[in-house]
Amino acid sequence: MRKLSGDEVPLSSVSEVSAELAEAVKNLRKASGFTQAELAKQAGVSTSFISQLERSSSDVTFSTLNRICQALGTTVGHLFAPPAPAGRLLRKDNYRYLDYNGVDKWVLTREEMIDVDICLFDFPIGSSTGLRQPPVSERTELWYCQGGYLGVERQGTVHVLRPGDSIDFPSSRPNTIYNAGPERCSALLVIKNHEPKRGTDS
Repeated sequence: MRKLSGDEVPLSSVSEVSAELAEAVKNLRKASGFTQAELAKQAGVSTSFISQLERSSSDVTFSTLNRICQALGTTVGHLFAPPAPAGRLLRKDNYRYLDYNGVDKWVLTREEMIDVDICLFDFPIGSSTGLRQPPVSERTELWYCQGGYLGVERQGTVHVLRPGDSIDFPSSRPNTIYNAGPERCSALLVIKNHEPKRGTDS
């Protein structure tokens, strides 16, 4: 694992930036008409960090990657999923896998699903996402417990979901998702990304 840059605070999970992901960010930035400095301002990071990210020479937290995607008007799944016609079948082995702070995460989102992210999580016993910080843009997330017991802690309130239970909330406050039971827990996350908040030049 490479050393984190000053813009990256390991509050949750960190992912190494592959050449494929770096190229996807660069191409989408150019297609959106952003300079590196403009994208950095919109995402709340430094220009040097965007430059390092596009050269695949820096790690990135999921929260920062999500802010960058929101600044570009897209989703994390858009970066990870290769272009393909709608209606295709994808096996689990072909999903983009991420290690989310010790929690297994698979990105199911297709490229054409611009305003939605769908992810599958597998929580080992005692695992947690860590404290998840609010993104720059507004979004709503829905967690569905598939197996085990899923804990959701938000603003001092704790909910424990059993298989078949679901909970939804705006991502405007820090929250932590964790395994609340004595066995592995699996959950599905659906995120509805709302219109990104665009900053104004001063």
